[in-house]
Amino acid sequence: MHGKMIFMAAFLMALLFLAKAQEFKDPFLYPEQNSLLGGLGITWIDDQPYTTFTIAPDIAIGKFGVGIYLQLLFDNQNNWKFRDIEYKDGAGILRMIRYIRYGQKYDPQFFLVGTIDRATLAHGFLVWNYNNASTYDKRRIGLIADLDLNRAGFETVWGSMSFNTFWGANLYVCPLRFMQNAPPILDRLRIYGTYARDGKIPSGQQLDSTDALSAYGFGVDLQWLKIANLSSTIYADYSQIVDYGNGKALGIDFVFPNFVGIFGLSAKFEKRFIGSRFVPSLFGPLYELNRELGVQNFLENSPKTEGYLGELGGHILNRILLLGSFQKLNGVAGSGVLHLEASAPTLIPRIELRGYYDKSGIETFEDARTLDTRSVLSAEASYQMYAFFYFTAIYRWYWLENPEQPGEFNPVERFEPRITMRYNF
Repeated sequence: MHGKMIFMAAFLMALLFLAKAQEFKDPFLYPEQNSLLGGLGITWIDDQPYTTFTIAPDIAIGKFGVGIYLQLLFDNQNNWKFRDIEYKDGAGILRMIRYIRYGQKYDPQFFLVGTIDRATLAHGFLVWNYNNASTYDKRRIGLIADLDLNRAGFETVWGSMSFNTFWGANLYVCPLRFMQNAPPILDRLRIYGTYARDGKIPSGQQLDSTDALSAYGFGVDLQWLKIANLSSTIYADYSQIVDYGNGKALGIDFVFPNFVGIFGLSAKFEKRFIGSRFVPSLFGPLYELNRELGVQNFLENSPKTEGYLGELGGHILNRILLLGSFQKLNGVAGSGVLHLEASAPTLIPRIELRGYYDKSGIETFEDARTLDTRSVLSAEASYQMYAFFYFTAIYRWYWLENPEQPGEFNPVERFEPRITMRYNF
């Protein structure tokens, strides 16, 4: 299994360096075509084999979409016992709902119930690429609701549709759009405020005791450049974690969405000024793990420093879609955070490739390519054997709490080859 781990990690890293591009803003959209997928295969979870049965339809009607992913696992070495750990906590049987949506992210109206792969509020200084399914066996049913009314709007995210767990909101207004004959360029000035709260995090005192953690922030941005096939935005952020520290950030992004259909490119750089006991992008892709490990200690030990966030992504011929980002604090060991996404559904005839990778605690390149309890990886490759039949291999690396020792978290390695039937209609 260790060899498969290295192969899948190398596969994803190779995709990242193959091209550095991404279509503005999000090329990883939800399907807008009806399809029905079903499969039978074998899954190895930490070298334990299970027979799997999977059914996963995607239904799209106009702006509405529904995605289901129901998978049943039966223990090959224990009288075909049903593996029910996936349905005991988290969303339970509702985990089969991948999404129920209206629209797509960055549409004027976007609504989603289900698995949240990545959610960012404003420019991500507080909530950045939040994922409510970073532990695959305990993923939840979350909610995203965004509304853009041109002059004002809001973005929201709920990790599990409960005010007792993580949720956040960002409200914004473009004040000069309320004026008649507003000055050009300045009518794109936007002022926003962000609030995030987790009402039930382990306190670190007792296993069954909990605390609340909240944070707020303010910012301003301006799309100062907007011409054919090129735009750029500058922004400034201030955030405070209640009862802890605060930080500030200045950033700029450039978007070159399409060059005669050949490639698109987006780039972002953010300089950060961090006070003590503050962590930028705290509610990120591995937040659900950090909260269980003791996010309070993480904050208490965070020194005053500076840092940065860099992001690069794009597409080539709309066949390779990539996104990569890295953030780090100066002089703070193990503060690097890496996020990668890749999709190549039509690059090679009859073959589809996709994957994502999140890793925190990075100090050296060796840390970046080593999988441990600070890592979440998913990689998938499909080969079309016949018209409707595919051979699919899926590799996952995530973390899970030890049921026999609460408070202890161990990595889980999962490899799943299967034969699937897919019918698009």
